[in-house]
Amino acid sequence: MKPTLNIAIYAIGLISSKLVALALQPFVTQWLGPEQFGRLDVLITLGIFLSLFLALGLTDAIYRFAHENKHQQEIFSGALWLIILFGGTLTLLAQIAAPTIQQYLPGKPPLIALRCLLLTLFINTLCTVPFAILRIRDQARQFVIAQVLFALIQGGAIVLLAPKYGISGIMIAGLVAQTLQLLILYKVFPTPKPRHQQLILRYGMAITVSGVLGFITLGAERWAIAHSLSLTELAPYAIAIQWAMAASLLLEPFALWWFPKRFSLTSTKEDRQKAANLSIVGCQISCLITAGVITIGPRFLTVWLPQDFHASADIIPFLGIMLMFKHASTLLNMGCYQQRNGQSVMLIGLISCIISLIILFFILPNLGLYALLWSGIVLQVLRVILFFFWSQRRLSLPYPLPRLGLSYALIALLLLTHVREMLIYELIISLILTIQITWPWLGNKQVRKLIKV
Repeated sequence: MKPTLNIAIYAIGLISSKLVALALQPFVTQWLGPEQFGRLDVLITLGIFLSLFLALGLTDAIYRFAHENKHQQEIFSGALWLIILFGGTLTLLAQIAAPTIQQYLPGKPPLIALRCLLLTLFINTLCTVPFAILRIRDQARQFVIAQVLFALIQGGAIVLLAPKYGISGIMIAGLVAQTLQLLILYKVFPTPKPRHQQLILRYGMAITVSGVLGFITLGAERWAIAHSLSLTELAPYAIAIQWAMAASLLLEPFALWWFPKRFSLTSTKEDRQKAANLSIVGCQISCLITAGVITIGPRFLTVWLPQDFHASADIIPFLGIMLMFKHASTLLNMGCYQQRNGQSVMLIGLISCIISLIILFFILPNLGLYALLWSGIVLQVLRVILFFFWSQRRLSLPYPLPRLGLSYALIALLLLTHVREMLIYELIISLILTIQITWPWLGNKQVRKLIKV
């Protein structure tokens, strides 16, 4: 299947499945209110954190080694075996310790909701293996069908359960939908076998440590906001970051197609040029998405949400820029992931983690939420710089950096005009940015030909 068609299928599926959840947002916010919504976000954040340990970075290991291994099926089987072994053990221990975990969570969410979340996470982690297989084999349709069905089932169950059971109803809905997704994907599952454990586990553990450090950099701030400020102040932040991440899903179809392929474009000079160009293309797509977040996001949220959540409109532009630089750090780091042990990724994560802890323990409690937002942007910029230079030392790629630098300069101007409420200038800068990014594709036959390759 052609890459452009795959990207289109991923886009349709991922955006439509995400829209199911976002369409329910006005109803969920009314059913729960700011404080209960804050408790729900505490659980969601816990799920993000625990999923790092359940998955152990093994999906990344599949992408890294399956394309170069003659016995591809053994990589799949070995990864699933390790997930069952480690993820199953961790899930069992977490279920036993659930009452204790509940006491340490901000707001102490319901115990049944926590137990449902733990089971859902384990089933979801199992499903990452067949999803990785579908992506590697370019079976985009099956991938998207499973995602969309999950979203529709979960959305319907939330409508039925959340008005009466609140947070617990939402978590039960997730468990039901995840179980049905497991059944949909059962034919794609490989037979779990202890194969290539040392190879994929060594790589995956480094990615896991890096992921945990990355969570502290972007993710743990929700717990810090709930603890240092309040659940009520966490709620609009949680809404804003949900929408910023939802907008960033517009980049996800490109990433779903590109990330499994990029390690195969390193052998020749021509391949490395293609890899560099496509990485910059991804960064510039992220710039366009961020421009939409800054100009459209705040105005939309004031209409979409109840009055108690309108503070989200002031927060979302800063989160959009933060995620833009986060995307850049994942797109300009091929050299770091070219290593078999992922040590450079882990070291950059450690540096970021130390700075993030300083922000959470000193800047947030003393200077408030907006100081956290600005500090987060600076931290993400630092991560881009570290990843880029470290990556270039390992694998030098000829990135067209002036083009990307101009895009970032226009984004900075756009944020300035938005803060000053200069709508006409926002529109003009957005138009200039769009022309600047799309012009090479419209005017250069070689660049247009690149995506076909």
